[in-house]
Amino acid sequence: MHVVVVIDHFSRKIMAAVPLEGPNAGWVINAIEEAIEKYGSPKHIISDQGSAFISEAFEECLKNNNHIKHRLGAIGKKGSISVTERANLTLKSEWLNHVPIIRGIDHLHGLCNEFQVWYNSWRPHMALDGNRPDDVFFSNLPEAPPRDAKSVPTEIEIRYFRQARITGYRLKKAG
Repeated sequence: MHVVVVIDHFSRKIMAAVPLEGPNAGWVINAIEEAIEKYGSPKHIISDQGSAFISEAFEECLKNNNHIKHRLGAIGKKGSISVTERANLTLKSEWLNHVPIIRGIDHLHGLCNEFQVWYNSWRPHMALDGNRPDDVFFSNLPEAPPRDAKSVPTEIEIRYFRQARITGYRLKKAG
């Protein structure tokens, strides 16, 4: 089984993570069109050079959706599709590898939906200064405390960190 991942490069938001029974252009097109219907048409789509992405049907799909420009990642060039590859690695290493048995395409579809929610809504990203993709995509970034602040202002702490948490330890010598 394969999973096609559609990701917004700027916000790192996963627009779609759809399991496929094979790298078929028709299934890839359905996943892309679902993301376009939900979030709108992008200016560019960057993909690898897999057979599903270089097919005439895929190019026709891009043409029919606001003439989206298709850019292919360079073969063997580090970084050309690195954002998507990193999301794929996270899907495998932090999500799917923790499932002992994937019981079919429907189970994998549910796992991909759960991963998408977790990745977009809960997982902080270093490239986004610790923000989550949904925060960046929907321009819902928390207010930064002033540079001279010694601690996080109470109203920000209450709004964004509702759970009780330990903020520090006092250590003293036993004896």
